[in-house]
Amino acid sequence: MPTLRRPTVTLHYDDLGPRDAPAVLLTHSLLCDGSMFAHLAADLAQTHRVLNLDLRGHGRSTAATRGYSLDEECDDLPAVLDHAGVARATFVGLSMGAMLSMRCAVFHPTRVERLCLLDTSAEPESAFNRAQYLALAGAFLAAGIHPSIEARVRPLMFSDGFIARAPHELQRFHDSLVRASREGIFQAVQAVALRGDFSPELRAITAPTMVLVGDADRATPLARAQHIVDRVRPSTLDVVREAGHLSTVEQPELTTRAVRAFLDRHREGA
Repeated sequence: MPTLRRPTVTLHYDDLGPRDAPAVLLTHSLLCDGSMFAHLAADLAQTHRVLNLDLRGHGRSTAATRGYSLDEECDDLPAVLDHAGVARATFVGLSMGAMLSMRCAVFHPTRVERLCLLDTSAEPESAFNRAQYLALAGAFLAAGIHPSIEARVRPLMFSDGFIARAPHELQRFHDSLVRASREGIFQAVQAVALRGDFSPELRAITAPTMVLVGDADRATPLARAQHIVDRVRPSTLDVVREAGHLSTVEQPELTTRAVRAFLDRHREGA
């Protein structure tokens, strides 16, 4: 478990697979950690070097000593590559992780070989959503994961079908929030909720890009994915059936198959 000390935060990541293989950097969703990529990481580590990062304030990584923006946080990703001795990698991000990955593709283009953007958005939050998310983050900072907070968060993260059929995964999500750093989650929600419109910058992305979205994603629905595809060239769109926002949790086999197919197509020059 490598540890990277940055000026305001200490980051932890898993380093899996052959050291001389093509590298993949995984960056997870808000309110989660690298474990949400367990299936994908294990599969890719057979043929790739996989760096599975816990982002600021999540999992084993610490909260930052001050607040930050997504533009600032995206500098953590090339710093992880430097720490691991990796020049370029395929960036695979989900939701917040994909917001960081797309920023790296613009601000650090020489570090991004390919780009997989899962269940994410380049657009800003509406004023209503921003206010709701900041209020929930403030309540979490004050009291932790109260049942009333979890009841509002759960439908944003999971589809109705998954909520009904996978109580063990919902318990795992609850337990992770109980363990989470309140300050770290508060800072991260602020960074995501207060982000600006990144749509104009998307046209600067030149890395081959795959955009993936669950067909039942309420937080960042299909229209948000199509918005990215319409602005990034070359890019492709994959829609995962029966999946909410955390597509790698609800449909690990399907999302892994889609990412693997994208990597294989690129390797073959297609």
